[in-house]
Amino acid sequence: MPGRETSMRVRRIAILSPGEMGHSVGRCLLEGGFDVATCLTGRSERTRTLTEAAGIRDEPDLDNLVRETDLILAILVPDQALTLAGLVAEVMNRTGSSPAYADCNAVSPDTARAIGRIITGAGGRFIDAGIIGGPPGADEKTRFYASGPHEAILTQLDGHGILVRPLGGEVGRASGIKMCYASVTKGTSALHAAALTAAEVMGLGEELLAEFAESQAPRLKAMGGVNSLSAKAFRWIGEMREIAATYEQAGVSPGFHEGAEHIFRLIAESPIGHERPETVDRDRTLEETVAIFAEELRRRTRDAGKG
Repeated sequence: MPGRETSMRVRRIAILSPGEMGHSVGRCLLEGGFDVATCLTGRSERTRTLTEAAGIRDEPDLDNLVRETDLILAILVPDQALTLAGLVAEVMNRTGSSPAYADCNAVSPDTARAIGRIITGAGGRFIDAGIIGGPPGADEKTRFYASGPHEAILTQLDGHGILVRPLGGEVGRASGIKMCYASVTKGTSALHAAALTAAEVMGLGEELLAEFAESQAPRLKAMGGVNSLSAKAFRWIGEMREIAATYEQAGVSPGFHEGAEHIFRLIAESPIGHERPETVDRDRTLEETVAIFAEELRRRTRDAGKG
């Protein structure tokens, strides 16, 4: 395969940042024999707790972390992807280090290419990566798609809790497949939330759920996922923007996911938008969850009317 790089051996991995996905990836790589570290300076208490639980080593000095690592896995919300790349590039220039840098964030191909220019401009080897699936574990086979001239570096992680699938070709292919996949999975979640919220606002929530129970039971079961969107919506706002940009670049209407961004923002800013996977109220019913979203929408409508 053109552009394959096999000479660099990966031993030391830096994960920026070990959040919901990152700490699980780090734990699996540690179990696979890699030295895994991160920099927790400025990170939240939740991230610190997840990092400690995974056994990931904290290197408080980012310069030292970048200087001493072979491969950086950038795993964070897409809104911060460009900023992080810029910060790491500054460190690379300052320290004269040139680790491989895999951007594993949910960003559009154009954003991935922009990040690639930042990293290669500082002397690093850039890998475009897209993660599909939930955090790796016993029941989850997380896929890391990879593309670009240095994609083979990432294949050394294959089988250590994750499956690495090189796509070959240029930067943008891995991020592109991630965007198209997530446009369906997360876009469908947004559609479910939108339909249920609209019905509740119109006083038809009970009737709509009854109709789905009668005519589309599998669909109603899938709609149950709306109950935990409060723990994820904040991460998916920026991702919907990146998907919309990807669609537009491909000549497809971005409107679907501009609407999904609106829905996830509504959920993230609702009274339960502060929840995280470990703090979701498991006793709350779907009807109660949707009622909260509907009331948030009504409040916004009232506030807009006052303006």
